[in-house]
Amino acid sequence: MEFATTPPQLAAEMDHIERAMGGRLCFAIQNLQTGESYARRATEKCKTASIIKLPMLVYLATAVHAGELSWDQTLTLTDAEKVGGSGVLTLLGAGLKLTLKDVCMLMTIISDNTGTNMLIEEFGVEPVNNCIRAIGLQHTTLLRKSFAVDTHKSAAYGLGVTTAEDMCLLVATLARREESGDAAATECLGILEHQAFRDGIPRLLPPDWKYAGKTGAIDHVRNDVGLVTTASGARYALAILCQDLHEVLWTPENRGLLAIAEVARLLTCAL
Repeated sequence: MEFATTPPQLAAEMDHIERAMGGRLCFAIQNLQTGESYARRATEKCKTASIIKLPMLVYLATAVHAGELSWDQTLTLTDAEKVGGSGVLTLLGAGLKLTLKDVCMLMTIISDNTGTNMLIEEFGVEPVNNCIRAIGLQHTTLLRKSFAVDTHKSAAYGLGVTTAEDMCLLVATLARREESGDAAATECLGILEHQAFRDGIPRLLPPDWKYAGKTGAIDHVRNDVGLVTTASGARYALAILCQDLHEVLWTPENRGLLAIAEVARLLTCAL
């Protein structure tokens, strides 16, 4: 997928948003009906925070529908996998058994970090990264568990590394595979539609538009990637990554979240 340069007037608006945000704004968007696209710093490597959980979901759904795994197989919660941040599993009792589908749902819609670690412990890092490469994502890599001690390899990025171009390509691939009847893609998008965190991409969009996406947040990062479907059926694959934020603020008024919302509104109107 090749992305077009953002037109000068729109680029100027993005410059203004970036200055107000205080950080680095990267994005890629494609209108899936017309093929038109825009990008800004789309090939720059970024910290994923929790959007790396989307490729994890894609790997697991693909393996299930290939007959290699089952949504009904169970995983057991252990105290060793419990970590802080997003989620509820860290508050529940060790020994709890959950289906693979339930853990994937928690990892995706409330970004459960403990659930994420359960999945990485059970299935590993390399199968996820092999799936990522098979899709054609060149720069996206799952590096470690949530809240794990960084190695030399993960020190610069933490949980994972990606680009806006890669994440937009992943969303576009899911949308196209869904349209062709691919069951794994359909299931992934069905899960993403239940996303609980909606202070980014869908925030300023019309209420009758649909959003299926995955968010990610750490102190100086706010990311949002997803599929937006308008009331008329137009579809947009969209990735907006806000990096190196100057201000640490864990409320809906975080400048990165406000920037994501405004960028999503402007880009979907422009295309």
